[in-house]
Amino acid sequence: MRKIIIGLVALAAALSAMGATGWYQDYVLISLNGDPAGYYWIGGDPTFGTQFNGAFLGNVGAANSVRIGADMRYWSDTADRDGGAFYYTLDGTGYQEILWTQTYLGGNDYQGTEPATHVVVQGGSPGTHTLTVWAKSWGTGQGDSWLSGVSGENYSATFFIQSIPEPTTLVLVGLGVAGLLAYRRRR
Repeated sequence: MRKIIIGLVALAAALSAMGATGWYQDYVLISLNGDPAGYYWIGGDPTFGTQFNGAFLGNVGAANSVRIGADMRYWSDTADRDGGAFYYTLDGTGYQEILWTQTYLGGNDYQGTEPATHVVVQGGSPGTHTLTVWAKSWGTGQGDSWLSGVSGENYSATFFIQSIPEPTTLVLVGLGVAGLLAYRRRR
């Protein structure tokens, strides 16, 4: 019995030495049409900003852009975070990895920041598009810590790119207005 108790204590000590990692106050920064970036939270609700997952981000002018950045806070029981990155895909094709600048906040806490200067789309095809994001911090002893949604799903939001009228349509509208002005002038 004594050997079993000693074995259980040793196992508990080994498991507690492994430590844990986690995330809190995690935001993606989204700028539409050159406007200042808005804070959209992923992960747990920090009671600030708008929830990213399932959000409609807004309309984007056909000649404008969607830009992305991050402001993530994370921790490690053993204070071993070496850096991190966030990732995104547009409409599920390929992915981009953006490394952030890591700052040690004290204790076991870290912050990764990157301004909303990374262009997700400039112009683009008209219609609804889906932007999906997730994040990762890494360290020496505890390995990677992923920030993704329930059951490993990532966080997704949509936006709409408005179409530019074709040049022919613009010419026809212009001719129509000119015709109305000419008609009015004759009267």
